[in-house]
Amino acid sequence: MLPKKAVAIGLSLTVGISSAAMAWQGTSSDRIYFCLKTPQKTLTCSDKNGRPFRMTPFYWSQWKSDGMPPQVVRDPAMGVNGLVKATNPCKPFWAFGGFLGFALAGWMLRHCQYEEKQKAIFEDIALHRDAAKAEMAARSELLESYRDVAIAEVQLQADLDLVANDRTVDIQKAEIYAHTEIEVTQMEATDAIFEAQTAGMTEQQKAEYIKQLREMKTPYLQGSQTLQGTIDPNDKVTGSEPGAIANSDKYRWINNTIGYPTLIFGGMGAGKSWTTREIIWKKVQAGWNIVALDPHGTIVEWKGVRLITGYKEIALFMQWYMDEMRQRYEDYRKSGLTEEQWTENLRASGKMLSVICEEFTTWTDNIVEPMPDDCEDEKWKPDPDFVGRWFRCAMTESRKQLMIPLFVAHDRTMEILAKAKGLSKLRDAALLEVELIATIDPITTEAKASGKGAIKLPGHGQWIDIELPKLDQKRIDFRLDRPVTSNEPPTIDKATLERIYELEFNLGNKAADTQDEPKKLSPMAQKLYEYLTRTERIEADVREFKGNFKVNGERFTVEQIKGWMYEIVGAGFADWIAEGVIKLNQI
Repeated sequence: MLPKKAVAIGLSLTVGISSAAMAWQGTSSDRIYFCLKTPQKTLTCSDKNGRPFRMTPFYWSQWKSDGMPPQVVRDPAMGVNGLVKATNPCKPFWAFGGFLGFALAGWMLRHCQYEEKQKAIFEDIALHRDAAKAEMAARSELLESYRDVAIAEVQLQADLDLVANDRTVDIQKAEIYAHTEIEVTQMEATDAIFEAQTAGMTEQQKAEYIKQLREMKTPYLQGSQTLQGTIDPNDKVTGSEPGAIANSDKYRWINNTIGYPTLIFGGMGAGKSWTTREIIWKKVQAGWNIVALDPHGTIVEWKGVRLITGYKEIALFMQWYMDEMRQRYEDYRKSGLTEEQWTENLRASGKMLSVICEEFTTWTDNIVEPMPDDCEDEKWKPDPDFVGRWFRCAMTESRKQLMIPLFVAHDRTMEILAKAKGLSKLRDAALLEVELIATIDPITTEAKASGKGAIKLPGHGQWIDIELPKLDQKRIDFRLDRPVTSNEPPTIDKATLERIYELEFNLGNKAADTQDEPKKLSPMAQKLYEYLTRTERIEADVREFKGNFKVNGERFTVEQIKGWMYEIVGAGFADWIAEGVIKLNQI
């Protein structure tokens, strides 16, 4: 294809050059040569530069019709009476032929260059294609070789596994034979002992003796007893007489919640609060220190345990809890003790701590990570996953350090529990879960406790039905020496009694009349009183001003501030109007 195009280009160039050469020579039109007569009767036939006077016949005839001067005459020396015929009348056609030849040659050359460029691209693609085919062929050969090697390795491993399995089967057979032989020997020995024990007995006496042995009770699992038997009293030992397990045993599932991270959940009215308090009572009896984290709790309903109320105060305790957890693990690593020894050391030191997380469903929306003391306010950015981080720590790391949590929530989904998505498997493996089931009162159509529930042990997928303790009153006092029910009126502090006395019985007399001298505030109580008056507070809520009250950069706990508030009330500078809220007297 390329030689033909080259021939065409050469032919076109030849035509163009030939036509241009033909167009270059000769004249394309006729010429009339003329001269001018001078007064001396001579003829001038050229200008100063030696160029002859001439024009085409068209312009000669037009000049003649316009009035040619009589001095203009044709040059008799040129042609016929001055007329010279054209030597190349086809000159324009030759010029056009030359242009056409050159243009056609240029166009064909440009087209040929474009095709060559495209051809080069296709050749480059073909080259890469051939290289890719060669690489694929090489890889195919390598994969084939690797496949042969892998098959050989698998076959060898299978042969080894088969030999090992044969050896294992032989060993297991030997162990089974040996164990069977031992059992047969033991049975023979037992029969011999039984024969010796019943020697001289009649058949009736032997039957009574056997019946007595079957009715004997032991503390171990026997016969058909199962794991559920530790919870369900209906699972009894085969052959035991009715009533072998006492009625109190049906509540022994509570013992499982004492030393294990537990989640208690259920709908409104299912009995979460009452059941939780019975579990706390069992923990107190077992020697655990109880910290109740109840955002809206009052000391009246949590006698005998440490109560932390308010979301800010709970957040501070959560931070202390994680710090204490890290410190205990660090001390454990440095102690050189085994895990059992370390746990016993914590028990002996009275460091068994159980944290009760009431209303845990609301924590994520209300609790913010507390700011460290060494951090500037404008630079502090609390962790949005603070509650989730604490929940994971309490759920997974608490058991070995005896800092056991008990969560009380409305559901068991991870969206409800601290919004910790993706941790359902961890929850199933780490938490002992107790679900309380509510029922609907047919008369009031309100939810109430059904007395039924289900328990799931950590790492087990089976839910086991349980029965909840039957309670007549809500437990509010957890003191071992003085259990108190909810019917007992709340205690009144000394300052409130004095205030009641002044209002009811000491009318007309000032409080100062009943005292030798006014009570003086401690230095810290005085600083708190000055702070409250300086900020012009009339009603002071400890949960509101706690974060702003500092002395030399030091912050204080709610319990410390409440102690100083008691001094202020006792000195007559304020009155209690609610839990943790005082009203300053006008001066």
